[in-house]
Amino acid sequence: MSPSWLDRLTLFVHPQRIVLERQPWRGAVTRQSAEVAPPATGETDWQPALTAAESLLKLDGKRGAALRIVVADHFVRYALLPWSENVTGSKARMAMARALLKNTLGERADGLDIALDRPVFGKSGLAAGIDRNLLAGLRAAAKSRHLRLSSLQPRLVAELAVQQKQLADGWFVSLDHGWLTLAGLRRGDIASLRNHRASTAEPAILAGELAGLLAAEAAAVDGKKVLISANAVLPPQLSGAWETTLVPAFGGGAHA
Repeated sequence: MSPSWLDRLTLFVHPQRIVLERQPWRGAVTRQSAEVAPPATGETDWQPALTAAESLLKLDGKRGAALRIVVADHFVRYALLPWSENVTGSKARMAMARALLKNTLGERADGLDIALDRPVFGKSGLAAGIDRNLLAGLRAAAKSRHLRLSSLQPRLVAELAVQQKQLADGWFVSLDHGWLTLAGLRRGDIASLRNHRASTAEPAILAGELAGLLAAEAAAVDGKKVLISANAVLPPQLSGAWETTLVPAFGGGAHA
C-alpha cells in the first residue's frame, strides 16, 4: 500500500451527488460517492452539497494527499470580459468582472469570490464567481483532513482544459441535471458563453433550445463542430450543418 501523502484526490461538488476519486501512487483509481439532500427551508442551494462533501472527506479517513476540487457549473456564475486596451491590469479586470456580474445578478454578486483567467492581448477573458462561503467551507474541510489543496476549479474550466486540444474553433456544451453551459471557442479561446438552467430535460425540446442558442451566438465563432458532454443516455441531436460529437462527461459521468 502506498503512503497516503503520495495519493491524488479529486472531489466533484454537485447539487445531486458528491464524488471523491483517489488515484493512489500505485494501483487503480477508487471512487466513493454521497447523495446530496435537497436544501432545507432557509438553506442556500449549495449548503447540502458542502455538508455531503465534508462527510465524504471524513469517511475517506486518509490524510496528507493532494486534493483537487471541481465545482459544478450550477454553483458558478461566469462573465465574459471583452478585450479593451484600457482594461488590462488585474484591478481593472476585476472591477469589470464585478460590474458585469452585478449587472446580471444584482446584490447576489456581492457574495461571490471571483477568479480571473490570465489576460491575453486582443482576446476576451473569463471570470468565474463562486459563493465565498461555499469556497471557505471547502477549503476548511480540506484543511481539517490535512489535505493539500492543489486546485479549485469550475467544471467548465476543468472540462475545457481536456477538450480544447480537439476543439480550436467550435462549441462545447455541458448538459448536467437540468443545467446548460455553452462555450464558443475561437482559436482555442472563449468568445461566447452561456450558463443557465435548461428549460427542459427532454432531448427533442432541449435540442431546439440548444440550436436556438447556437444560431444566436454563431457570429462569435467560425466553426460548426459541437462537443456535447452529457450525463443523459440520449443527448440532444442537432440537425443541419452542426457536427455533433458526444464526449465523456467530466469525472466519467459522476454527476448522473
